[in-house]
Amino acid sequence: MSNTTEKYAVIGAGPCGLSAIRCFQKQGIPVQGFEAHSGVGGLWDISNPLSTVYQSAHLISSKKMTEYKEYPLGDHVADYPHHSEIKNYFNGFAKHFNLKELIKFNTRILNCVRDEKTTLWTITYETEGKKYTEEY
Repeated sequence: MSNTTEKYAVIGAGPCGLSAIRCFQKQGIPVQGFEAHSGVGGLWDISNPLSTVYQSAHLISSKKMTEYKEYPLGDHVADYPHHSEIKNYFNGFAKHFNLKELIKFNTRILNCVRDEKTTLWTITYETEGKKYTEEY
């Protein structure tokens, strides 16, 4: 077992996962992201097998209410963006802030167990056909 207790774990690289990773990064707190799919965007990436987004999907909230304040959606983006615009936005956000280097892609979480005494989490994950267990 590898001890990475100096790091926090964030599972998923969708909108919430990306914002959590970015918050840790801004504060200088070591973080490790995990994503089952090959890219960021979570459910907004229609190529993600776990996505429930359909081809004609658009945001139901305006872009000004949805965007990250430090990385606004451009003027060229519709007020209620199509899912493909949102996928591109999340990719741009991750690239702009170098978040992808903090994420293990194509990685499945197999188990998470919290140690009640230490409050550490033991996470078992699989990537590239190998299993790993680490503490966060």
